[in-house]
Amino acid sequence: MIMRKFRYFLLLTSYFLLLMSCKNNHAIDNREINKKSEIIHLQDTYYYKYYLFENFQENEQDIKYLIDFLKKTTGDKWVLTNINGVEFEDNYAILDVAHQRFSINNNLNKFYYIKVNFLESTPIHFTTKETENQTDLTADFETLTVNTVQNFLDYAEKDEAKKDIETYTYILYNKSSQEKMKLIYHEYGNWFEVEVF
Repeated sequence: MIMRKFRYFLLLTSYFLLLMSCKNNHAIDNREINKKSEIIHLQDTYYYKYYLFENFQENEQDIKYLIDFLKKTTGDKWVLTNINGVEFEDNYAILDVAHQRFSINNNLNKFYYIKVNFLESTPIHFTTKETENQTDLTADFETLTVNTVQNFLDYAEKDEAKKDIETYTYILYNKSSQEKMKLIYHEYGNWFEVEVF
């Protein structure tokens, strides 16, 4: 009788310890998954400000976070995704071209250029619909990636329509016709605003 109770006790204790172990592993996994994306200032040089985008993931949330962060800054800057992507020497920076990085010149909401893809670029075919002061672009993608954003920025930069009118808009739609990004050019293409949805 005592042995039977002891066996049940051991069985219940083992079961309880197993549950606790699984719970702790799950908590550790969640902490790894939920690492917060954050952009921190690294250093200013003669020509640029350098930032680090910690825990950058190539998804819509981080792309939107980047654009929203940039709207609070001014000047020429580099945003790096890897701390090993730059070395500073005598107030100059040496960039490592093996890591993703972003180059931007803006004055708060007023952007002059954005380059977001310095690694592999895959061309995207856009279906376009033009109206008097707007071009709608649709492509076969579901969510924004760095490559999709760079293709959209390149299209708008090369397109001459914005130079013919004071204000011109480019809107990017995914394959489900969801609005994903918008560029509004001002002063005949001199500068633009950007929104990520």
